[in-house]
Amino acid sequence: MKKRTILIALLAALVAGCGTLGGFEPRTFSTKRRNIEYAIDSLYREYPEYRMPAKWKKYDFWDSAGYGFLETRMFYFRTSPEEMYYVSFLDYPDTMTTTISIRSVFNGERWTNEGDTRRREEDRIENRFDSEIVSKLERFSNSTATSGN
Repeated sequence: MKKRTILIALLAALVAGCGTLGGFEPRTFSTKRRNIEYAIDSLYREYPEYRMPAKWKKYDFWDSAGYGFLETRMFYFRTSPEEMYYVSFLDYPDTMTTTISIRSVFNGERWTNEGDTRRREEDRIENRFDSEIVSKLERFSNSTATSGN
């Protein structure tokens, strides 16, 4: 059991620190990953405007950039500022909680990571993610999410 815990911790550190792709503040839901996956599917069904638009599909090159191993979803925001969030799962599917984090933000011209984002802008992104995405995922999954590591 101790070996498994150490292995999981090492793999989590590896995934969280791969390449230069950092992450914004993680959100941990009090439910299994499959429930959050269903919640994301429900969100896309009920709010299709959050799906990546065709005009931005050419900017979804994450697999070819070496991040294909990450389990990710995109969330698009058409209202100002128009942007799209690249969000990944940070947990393992068989745990009782699910953690996700914004890994990068696309503004229509380029992708930016948390390290390249000013504090005020980072707060705006985090607040938008919480109010428009996380709150809906909580409702669809009948769970709560907490911020932080």
